[in-house]
Amino acid sequence: MDGGAHIHFLSSGDGQTEVDGSFAQQYRLAHVRAGLSRLGVGAILDWLTRRGGDAQGIDTLLEDGTPLTSDNRDRVKGNLFLSFLFHDLRDRLQGHMQAARLAGTGPFAALPAGLSQQQKLNWLRAQACISLNQVLDEWALSLVDKPLPTCPFARMARFAQGFFKGSALYARADHDMVSISKTGSNTALHMCFSLVEASLHLGLDLPVQPWRDAMWRSRKELKTLAAGSLGMIVTFLHASKLEPEGESAVNPTTGEACAFRIEHAPEGIRLRLDGRSITPFSTGNDRLYTGCPAFHVAGMIEMYLDWVLDLAIHHGLHAPERPLYDRPWPPRWTGVAAD
Repeated sequence: MDGGAHIHFLSSGDGQTEVDGSFAQQYRLAHVRAGLSRLGVGAILDWLTRRGGDAQGIDTLLEDGTPLTSDNRDRVKGNLFLSFLFHDLRDRLQGHMQAARLAGTGPFAALPAGLSQQQKLNWLRAQACISLNQVLDEWALSLVDKPLPTCPFARMARFAQGFFKGSALYARADHDMVSISKTGSNTALHMCFSLVEASLHLGLDLPVQPWRDAMWRSRKELKTLAAGSLGMIVTFLHASKLEPEGESAVNPTTGEACAFRIEHAPEGIRLRLDGRSITPFSTGNDRLYTGCPAFHVAGMIEMYLDWVLDLAIHHGLHAPERPLYDRPWPPRWTGVAAD
């Protein structure tokens, strides 16, 4: 990876077609109504790769004759730099997840006794975020040790660290390169756990493999949401009551909100996001957005979901328990998902 030979960038589009009235279509049109245009991230990342991670001159490339506000420019640059660096993070995260799974450590360790199913989910989400944050800390330190002349990630890391330190936007939010990486990555994990939580609240009661297949078919919803602007993502999570307490992914959710619905598609059961909570949002200073950095790293969101599904199955959280929570559940759906 040090030479950048294995970098695989995604184009600015996700290659998925929209269905009339779908969440994806409603979400994209809400961005248009908010006056936001999506940046062609893949082309910028290719440009950075050809330059060996050197980001000098990126401001001129981004503005392309139409000036951006300083906040919009810094928000876009921060996401671009993390999108580039996360190609180095992905393999480290994958190795950590596999090691924890095999050793039964971290979130794969035994849960405390006496927890309800909702409490187990909240505990697992917190432990998964803590485990992820540890990897991010180790990864940031490892970037310093990479050979600067030959490694594009080392060059970009040094540039990005200086950028985040000097950015007024990130200073106001009290974020540096590592803390903003944690915030975004924890939110991605939180949405994967929300998918599992939704399957329980909707009464989806399937054997392990059909349940996993149904959740895997639902990953498009997570990727669609991740492709949006930060403001649109946060607004949707708030309106759909998917935000955890204190807006931190390590905090518990009430489990009372469900922004998903069951769909019986020709290829099998899946969960779909409900578009009624989509609200156009812009700070008023932005015209460009990138989507979450992880969206632009091939297989990274799928990796998060795969980890969460493994955790849910490992701890028996793939089907509603009996007795259920302290409040009644919707009628249980006990069909068998198609392959």
